[in-house]
Amino acid sequence: MTIRHYPAIVEGDARTGYSVFFPDLPGCTSGGATLQEAALNAEQALIGHVELMLQASERLPEPSVLDRLPRPIEPDVVEAARLLVRVRVQETLPA
Repeated sequence: MTIRHYPAIVEGDARTGYSVFFPDLPGCTSGGATLQEAALNAEQALIGHVELMLQASERLPEPSVLDRLPRPIEPDVVEAARLLVRVRVQETLPA
């Protein structure tokens, strides 16, 4: 079993809530009413997304380096946090 840490970007604020996306995994999103809830939900979203990719025999991308991710260009986007979210990946042996 391998452990990977994927970067996640959290956007929003306490008034509107938070959304989370993973730059390395298009379509993997989550959110929450609080920053803590969004972070916890991000882990569950990542686990489910990775499981579906592996079931579909899709190759998982290598995680990006958190410090090297570009900042958002859109001025109306409020970035609240950047996280590393851990996921355990069950290694499968070729048949």
